[in-house]
Amino acid sequence: MSLANAALPADLDDRHVLALPAGTDVAPLATAWFPAADWVRHPVPSEQPPARARPTRGARFRGSVVDVAPPLPGLLRLDDALALSGPVTVDAQVAGSAGMPARDHDLYTLVPSPADPANDPSSDAPTDPVADPVTDPVAEPPAGPSLDLALGWFTAAARRAGGVILPADRSRVVAPDPGAAVDLTLWSAQLVPADDLLPLVRPALSGARTAAVDVPAPPGTAPAARPAAVVGTYEYDGAVRVATSRSTDMPVALAGLSWRDYGPWVYRVTWVPTEPVELEQEHTSHLHQIARARVAPAVARATAALQRAVGGTVVDGGGFVVTPDELAARAAATTR
Repeated sequence: MSLANAALPADLDDRHVLALPAGTDVAPLATAWFPAADWVRHPVPSEQPPARARPTRGARFRGSVVDVAPPLPGLLRLDDALALSGPVTVDAQVAGSAGMPARDHDLYTLVPSPADPANDPSSDAPTDPVADPVTDPVAEPPAGPSLDLALGWFTAAARRAGGVILPADRSRVVAPDPGAAVDLTLWSAQLVPADDLLPLVRPALSGARTAAVDVPAPPGTAPAARPAAVVGTYEYDGAVRVATSRSTDMPVALAGLSWRDYGPWVYRVTWVPTEPVELEQEHTSHLHQIARARVAPAVARATAALQRAVGGTVVDGGGFVVTPDELAARAAATTR
């Protein structure tokens, strides 16, 4: 038995576990990747008795002790194949014993999505929403595209929230680097004409210049609407590239927003380090991390300048919406 399995509740053995800092709201993280994600059963904390419990009343019950119901994990349906069961909360001591950072964590695990009799009248599936597949020894998440997507979301959600992942085999604790999500993309209904892009972002990117575009303009594109690119180059830190284009391949995170909050004009602000291969590595060099810390505010400032000009919604490299306050905090993190 691994150290993690010995420390964590037995119900989580042999299951992929997403561990988020205690109190993290997991639902917005889920809907960024799974637009139909919704609670089938909301979590019930231990200090809150179930709604069906009746308090004891009357003189003859005075002095009696009412047992507090144990916590009941919630069930968050991700899609037709998978759901998320949790949280199971562990304190800092248990987390540290399992190899995680020594702080309170909320643990979530993947289980098969509960059948929905409303969508299948012939189904014999139970209709009790309190039934908990995490305690069912045969309730293993099915392999396939949904599982692959969910495990990818585990990584993105852990990076976004500062959490960790415990693979089913408990071979290690995976702690995605929160600082790795440097790139930002603005989706707007308004266009910055190609000739206006450079003067707009140059104050945020010292030494910026016009660059070649990655994709050609579609036939018949007006000059002002043609794809454009600007690059700011730094001797030790690589380059920051701002590229504009038009796209209908929008991230899932925008699906729940008003159509007024985004549009088809895409402004991608990306960092190209001196050693691009490190972007794909789980453990990066100290020099890469230093360069990233210096460049990240410039990426945020360029994105903020674009958003002030054309509005829209910013999405980070993990597919999550970045609020204006978060964008401002990123931009103010340091000064080159």
